[in-house]
Amino acid sequence: MIVLKDVGYKPQEQCKLDCYFPETKGFPVIVYFHGGGLETGDKAQTAIVEIAERFVQNGYGFVSVNYRMYTSGGKYPDYLCDGADSIAFVKNHLSQYGGNGEIFVAGKSAGAWISLMLCLNGKYLSDVGIEPLSIGCWIIDSAQATSHFNVLKYEKGEDPSAQRIDEYAPLYYVGQSTEFSKMLLFFYEDDMPCRPEQNRLFYKAIKTFHPEAEIDYMELPGGHCYGSSRKDEDGEYRFVKETLRWLKKKGL
Repeated sequence: MIVLKDVGYKPQEQCKLDCYFPETKGFPVIVYFHGGGLETGDKAQTAIVEIAERFVQNGYGFVSVNYRMYTSGGKYPDYLCDGADSIAFVKNHLSQYGGNGEIFVAGKSAGAWISLMLCLNGKYLSDVGIEPLSIGCWIIDSAQATSHFNVLKYEKGEDPSAQRIDEYAPLYYVGQSTEFSKMLLFFYEDDMPCRPEQNRLFYKAIKTFHPEAEIDYMELPGGHCYGSSRKDEDGEYRFVKETLRWLKKKGL
């Protein structure tokens, strides 16, 4: 496995990524955004490193991204711009490490919210020269489909428990013009308050406008992001196992 640490993708100190690549040629790359409520979290958390290694073992590259957060001077939409810039950076440099040009975008919790916002509001990727439909698939682990609670808190001074559908909400961008390649949604039986309902609503909204959309969801046991935070009885992350099955089923 080839490992590259703390690669800067734009000038800001927080904007670095870690790369994990197979020692082969012609692999797709998963670009992954960590969780932490846009306040905490890091690309090199133990679980993320182990998840990266497992994907590499199965023939995928994995890039774990740090982005600006509220605790490091970030504000809306810095983390969305950083997400788009990181994807563009990977796209532009992938071939030198053996990638085949395919990029899949994944994220956990706040990182999943970032991923959904980039998927549905195409301006961020378009602004950095990436065609949103060129992303091979989106793997979303326990995203908030309404306005992110810390965006409400820090940007609008509202109660973070509020359920809002405005420009800070992935659901706000679902409509007749919604287009994406493929998507897998994860959420959990004992997830954060309203999170299962939000994900079911998001899935239903997509299917209402686009019955043919290639979107699947899995409701897994456990608490928030359990499948990517804790190993099961087999010593595996359920998020990884189910994602690998889904990728194989979709021919990705």
